[in-house]
Amino acid sequence: MKFTTEQLNAEGIRQWDWIKEQFPDCPLLLGNGFSLNFSSRLLYRNLYEKYIENCPEDAKKLFKEFKSTNFEIILEHLESTERVCSALEIEQQRISRNKDLIKQGLIDSINRIHPTPDEIKIDQIKLVAEQIKEFEQIFTTNYDLFLYYLILESKKFGDYFYMPFFEDERFKRFKTGDVFKKNHIYYLHGALFVFEKSVETIKIKRDENWLIEVITKEISKDNYPLFISEGTSEMKLKGIQSNNYLTYCFRELKENKNKNLVIYGQSLSDQDLHIVKAIDENYDKVAISIRISENKTMNELKSEMNRIKSILKNTEVEFYDSTSLFKFE
Repeated sequence: MKFTTEQLNAEGIRQWDWIKEQFPDCPLLLGNGFSLNFSSRLLYRNLYEKYIENCPEDAKKLFKEFKSTNFEIILEHLESTERVCSALEIEQQRISRNKDLIKQGLIDSINRIHPTPDEIKIDQIKLVAEQIKEFEQIFTTNYDLFLYYLILESKKFGDYFYMPFFEDERFKRFKTGDVFKKNHIYYLHGALFVFEKSVETIKIKRDENWLIEVITKEISKDNYPLFISEGTSEMKLKGIQSNNYLTYCFRELKENKNKNLVIYGQSLSDQDLHIVKAIDENYDKVAISIRISENKTMNELKSEMNRIKSILKNTEVEFYDSTSLFKFE
């Protein structure tokens, strides 16, 4: 069913222009719904979901045994087991074979899900990059490449990856205390172009190569992207707490000076309750996008609004029509 702006307004779903003055110089939190505007394939936010469809039975058993959907955790366990087998002179062919299969599965999943260079619309990137400059800070739970290119195009935001990484000049390393810019982007769950090396968190520098190619080469050399693909909120929070960069980003979300927040394309589901708690305990007012589609009834929209109100008990909530914030074409 198609609703008029008047009908939506009567139910408490505003147009962004009607409420934006209440959210001056606000941080913006982006979720998977933002990336879907660039490519519907990115509906598979969790690479595991795509991989597990056709993976070998041994691999399914490993993910099930460790109660994890995180490729890196499974691969690290297999690498540790390989070393044990080598030290004790135990046959390890099956272990090595599964490690290679899972590693290749991660590479294949990334390449299947993410759009190729010829599928990326440069004009669309430029259009959205100009609009995103309305905000002062950007927090995101997405780990695809679109924000990488949007941030480069906007020329407004930094990301704390400025320092040289002397071990490999293709990367820049994370360091807090950035004095160059006040506007930043924070990858709350990591990103495909962020890696851990020794005790450092590093980011691939832009060069003439397509980023996915660089990422897959790193994976083939047993260097895995830093992104949180665990299913539950508790496991995601543990993953955040295990890395200095992710911990810093999450703390910045909680301690942001502006106590109003705009949220777009983030459903605040059970899998992101750590994000919900951070918002509810630290922000006075939020504006949250509601996706209007022809197959949704008004009762379904109301149910979604009531769910969000029920989990944000301490925060005042405004709802707005998601189509009224950004223009993607």
